[in-house]
Amino acid sequence: MKFTCQKNDIYGVLPNVGKATSTKTPMEVLAAIHLHATEQQLVLTGNDLELGIRTQIPAIVEEEGSLLVDSRLFSEIVRRMPDGIITFYTDDSRKITINGGDTSCQLAGMSADEYPDLPDIEQQQGAVIPQNLLKNMIEQTIYAVSIDETKPIFTGELIEMDGESLNIVALDNYRMALRTEPLPNQEPVKFVVPAKALREIQHLLENDDDNQLPCIIRLDQHHAIFEIKNYLVYTRLLAGEFINYRRSIPTTYKTEVCLNCRELIDSLERCGLLISEKNKTPVKFLIEADRIKISCENVIGCVDDQIAGDISGEKMMIGFNNRYLLDAVRAIQGDRVRMLLTAGDRAVKLMEAEGESSIAIVMPVQVR
Repeated sequence: MKFTCQKNDIYGVLPNVGKATSTKTPMEVLAAIHLHATEQQLVLTGNDLELGIRTQIPAIVEEEGSLLVDSRLFSEIVRRMPDGIITFYTDDSRKITINGGDTSCQLAGMSADEYPDLPDIEQQQGAVIPQNLLKNMIEQTIYAVSIDETKPIFTGELIEMDGESLNIVALDNYRMALRTEPLPNQEPVKFVVPAKALREIQHLLENDDDNQLPCIIRLDQHHAIFEIKNYLVYTRLLAGEFINYRRSIPTTYKTEVCLNCRELIDSLERCGLLISEKNKTPVKFLIEADRIKISCENVIGCVDDQIAGDISGEKMMIGFNNRYLLDAVRAIQGDRVRMLLTAGDRAVKLMEAEGESSIAIVMPVQVR
């Protein structure tokens, strides 16, 4: 194998492809990037059997071939090469030589014969989604994904299309995040994508305001492919039945509060300075006619705040896990957040000041 390419081209994609390699496996090939030089391009693949990322860059290929190289070492060597054109070639012992300017490096390679194939998805079922829309929806919901591996279905996000709208949902035992946007003329489908894959997809998505390069999703029963620009992201789908999340959304409430997001975030961040694994103190909200008193107290110290806002309904006291509430408020887009409350021991609904395209549900905690 022998090929030449620009350093910026190859190093521009190596960190992204490397996200799909794994160092926590006895299978050495899963820690490697697969290089395949053919037809005046270099195809690069990472695959840890759960997530796969493939892309290609232009190259002058003098001798076609395939090779595996350690992801971390190869990426670091390329990063430290001089700028400009780099030549790569292998010998019979599978060593890869990297030449650029007056610099030459060698790295041991591995046979590509044992490298696992990526899923071959022939079925065209799926969706076409604007990149900026999908990126925004993931950003506003992924914080609520569960980390409890005993319930694998909730370690990912539900992506659901009903023909008229796109819904993305994440939840655990204590909170839920839902984003809904109109997306007509799509085939009804729903599937659950692991959070690890979604974080890499989110990273690759761009703010394509003109929707010239939408994200294309193709599915079969067990896998999905996300086509994003010149990347293909392969992911297994999580098996199981996602719960009827709409039943978790409160439909009645007794108190409504509308607050400035920045003021609320600042207050919660001050309270967070006192909270740790050893001092898991709740944040207490006392909702009165014209203001909210926010407090947190433990052996480390105390914080007492007051925030003015638009408040209607009954006076109420309620407590929250500080991080859970803070995550939900940070995901709000806009200057103000609405909180709809039923009782001190009932789930709270958070939304943007106008509209219901973004909904968060946070369970309260007991306070004295």
